[in-house]
Amino acid sequence: MDSRFPPVLNKIAVAATLAVLGPAALAQVTSMVASGGYALDGGPATTLSSVYPGSNPVDVLSFPTAGSTTSSAGLHSYGSIDGNFGSRSSGFGVYKVDGGFKLVELITNSSAVATSASFTFSITPGLLANTIGSSLGAGQYVEAGLKFDLKVNSNSVWNSAATLHSDSGGTAFSSSGDTSIYAGAGSYYNVLGVSRSVDLGVINAGETIELSYELTTFANGVSAAGPDRVVPPTTFIVPDGWYVYSQCGYGYGYGYGGDCGYLPPGTVVDVPGYTVPGTASGSQASSGDPFSIQLSPTITAYSNGSSGNFGTVTLTPVPEPASYALLLAGLGLIGWTSRRRQSLR
Repeated sequence: MDSRFPPVLNKIAVAATLAVLGPAALAQVTSMVASGGYALDGGPATTLSSVYPGSNPVDVLSFPTAGSTTSSAGLHSYGSIDGNFGSRSSGFGVYKVDGGFKLVELITNSSAVATSASFTFSITPGLLANTIGSSLGAGQYVEAGLKFDLKVNSNSVWNSAATLHSDSGGTAFSSSGDTSIYAGAGSYYNVLGVSRSVDLGVINAGETIELSYELTTFANGVSAAGPDRVVPPTTFIVPDGWYVYSQCGYGYGYGYGGDCGYLPPGTVVDVPGYTVPGTASGSQASSGDPFSIQLSPTITAYSNGSSGNFGTVTLTPVPEPASYALLLAGLGLIGWTSRRRQSLR
């Protein structure tokens, strides 16, 4: 048998095929920032931050009070290079709070061909909630909001934002971008635990893109304690992604004590009327650190706050005409070599 052809030709053919069908990527987290700030009773602002490189995980946490505890704030932003992250802003009385987490990752297409990239990620459930104590008078309000923003090379490719605002005229909810991740009514809205897959476009061979994911939260308000307030009976229909727990711990639902239960979507919860003691009002925005939602003095609901990974980038080959020619040539060489072997036997 003539052995001059098969080894070399097979190597060329395999190399040609892998060059088209074998995409690969290198990913590296280059920076993370957990940040936040707060001001109480109209006083000066305090800012906090934790940065990677330097710290992993990054974490800022503060629960200050002012005015003999009539005003308070809650701030918690955190994240790690493994992808677990979240942000929570909350307060009561006269307060201004904001928090956020941002991760930046470089993704390099290390294959020999252009590739179509997509990014799949999961949103950690959270909430927007305004807690109304005494009735809000003229000039008084509470509000909470958050925003997700996914960018490629500083250009937004997916985003979602929502704000919940309450004042003497009532409560209004507004959202933009991907609005399907919110469900609720009145002064309570759930941030649903859903997954998304976003097209990142084409990454050329050897090209590096910058992928960033940012979550920001805020809670602001001006209110004061007043007369007791009577809340009439209401009916609440449980949306997807909503969990109800009994005696659960620090907001995350699982693993912090207590027996946790689950209400299927569509469950109707009849909340009886009750009286709210005359206190200041507050608000809360979170994803990843939901804490509790108080529907009535006897019913407490939580979002499922289990954290998920940052996400996965998938590359799919996008062969150009020259690449197709190379692939066909490689496959042709394999066929020619096979026929040559048979003729030399």
